[in-house]
Amino acid sequence: MDDFKKLFRRDAMDTSVSAAASVYPDLRRLQLEVLVFAKHRPNGFTDEQMNEFFETHRSTFRARRSELVDKGFIVDSGKRWTMTNGRNATVWICKEFTDPQLSLEGL
Repeated sequence: MDDFKKLFRRDAMDTSVSAAASVYPDLRRLQLEVLVFAKHRPNGFTDEQMNEFFETHRSTFRARRSELVDKGFIVDSGKRWTMTNGRNATVWICKEFTDPQLSLEGL
């Protein structure tokens, strides 16, 4: 239940809670999909590139990437790439490309 409560803010509107409930059963699978995506990009990726890959503009995959950042599987590479709108974006990278000893335990 604690994992579920982490999916929305304490003061979240009912629509946010409903959205969290809809994604909760697939949470681990979606996190794994994002992690596999990251593992195939040794030079990193932006959220824009990830959403393009998953053919979505919604925050579902960005949120899963953020959860993987919190767990230490994905990190900020320190690089910035220009998005299609001309703004800079954080380049995320799988932690194993910076720390090969990292395992998938804890996912």
